[in-house]
Amino acid sequence: MARKTETWTDAPEGTALAAEIHRKLEVSHRQAKGLIDAGCVKVNGAEVRTHGLRLKPGDRLDVVFDPDMVYAELPRPSKSADSPFAVLSEDKHLVFVDKPAGLLTVPAEKHNDPCLAEAITDLYRRRGFKRFHLFIVHRLDRFTSGVLVFAKTPEALNGLKRIFDEHHLHRVYKAILVGELPENAGTLSDRLVERKSLRMAVVPEKTKAKHDLKGAKLAVTHYRVLERLPGHTVIEVKLETGRRNQIRVQFAERGFPLLGDQVYGTKSPLIDRQALHAELLGFRHPVTGEGVTVTAPLPADMEKVLKALRNARRVERAEAGIKGEEAIYKPKITEERKLERVRRAARFGEDRPGRGEGRPSREDRSARGEGRPSREDRPARGEGRPSREDRPARGPEDRPARSGPRPARAEERPPRHGGRPHAAADGPKGREAQRRPAFRDAGPRPARSGGPGKPSGPRPAGARGPAKGKGRP
Repeated sequence: MARKTETWTDAPEGTALAAEIHRKLEVSHRQAKGLIDAGCVKVNGAEVRTHGLRLKPGDRLDVVFDPDMVYAELPRPSKSADSPFAVLSEDKHLVFVDKPAGLLTVPAEKHNDPCLAEAITDLYRRRGFKRFHLFIVHRLDRFTSGVLVFAKTPEALNGLKRIFDEHHLHRVYKAILVGELPENAGTLSDRLVERKSLRMAVVPEKTKAKHDLKGAKLAVTHYRVLERLPGHTVIEVKLETGRRNQIRVQFAERGFPLLGDQVYGTKSPLIDRQALHAELLGFRHPVTGEGVTVTAPLPADMEKVLKALRNARRVERAEAGIKGEEAIYKPKITEERKLERVRRAARFGEDRPGRGEGRPSREDRSARGEGRPSREDRPARGEGRPSREDRPARGPEDRPARSGPRPARAEERPPRHGGRPHAAADGPKGREAQRRPAFRDAGPRPARSGGPGKPSGPRPAGARGPAKGKGRP
């Protein structure tokens, strides 16, 4: 079979090698990757087997292949085999996972290490979703654990991007710092810039250099102290902005790096990574609009560190002769304050009588007849009061007699208002009532006059117009 050779040098800058072969030769992506795996592709005369190699301007591509042959992509080892992660919550549009420390969020170009995105994709495809696609919204550092959210649909992806861009979400982290923070709570606000070494740095406030101000972005972090341990501080962090390495850089700049941070701090024998955990993530669902809040438990390595530091605190307090646990926000007590407390307690104990010294006991009070009788001396229930059957029956004749004359009834009372009848009162209404005839006592009531121009009496037969009460509203 005749083999065909294709050569070109006009590849766009930054294009992946497999994507460029797919575009130029008009073959499928799988066929393009198969050509690379079969050794049919050379870049600048050198054979290349990396699908995602980024091309530079002027690179020469030589592809030698058989047009009638199907080149299949070689199977690659699954990156999710050794990638333990837990699905915290999921629905039709979103999936929340608990990312373990040491696992990349997305694939790296220079390394073939396992990543969380491919592990989740493999999981869903093993469940039967052959055309499943995962959309990445945000990331966590490789050695940071905690909650991550991924989108399953383009609709959810667009909504999550808007939420993260406008910072309409709650992100809570838990961290262990080296050193003792002087404040119990505060806010850190800095401008961060990325250096050539890919490390983030804080731009000084008084700097005027253009190369420092170029690309600098505002980073705002709120924190509060949760626990103070020997030489360390446990804090809760809430992010207002989400810059890369934001928490690590801001606290390291102030002299309190994260425990185990080998980039911005020092190595620690207690933990082999930075002690940072994304504990909570909450926002309004981009599709349904309902509130969503997902939390991830603290990983075992950070729990182990906290246990060791708490044991060290107990040892220090035992050596100092202090009993009990120290409060979280309690200031450090000096030796002078301790001695002053001891002296106060001694003076207070001398002035106040001990328990039972200035007050008689309960037995002495009972012997003198004071206080409440004991339970044994109280009468049994029902002994001091006769039962219902033993009580004498009482009738109307047993009621006490009424003293004095009986009050007069209303009809027997004397008339008021100067001898006039009791029903007539002063005023125009009372006098009119006296002049008005009592129809009930004077026989039948006379017919009502129809007024001027209107006949009175019954309605004559054949009269026009509706009768009274008929046809009228």
